[in-house]
Amino acid sequence: MKLIPIGIYSDAGKQPPRMRAADFSTDRFEGVELHADRKRAPVVIMKSRQNDPLNWMVVYGFSTVFFRSFAEAVEFCNSRGFKLVKEQVE
Repeated sequence: MKLIPIGIYSDAGKQPPRMRAADFSTDRFEGVELHADRKRAPVVIMKSRQNDPLNWMVVYGFSTVFFRSFAEAVEFCNSRGFKLVKEQVE
């Protein structure tokens, strides 16, 4: 049985063509940057809308990791081989 997280599109590793980081925003977190893992599943860097000590988080699959800065979150993504989705960069 293959488990697919609710709210994340997954069809043989393909992403919808217009997926953006903002599509994952909630009332507490804003989607800032969208990456893709090696299987092309979405990885989202999000920023807290409140003043928390760990303002940044990376969400991928069933995992969430919190960071103090955007730079730390980006470094985490780079160290895991997550690639920035070019279509979202303006």
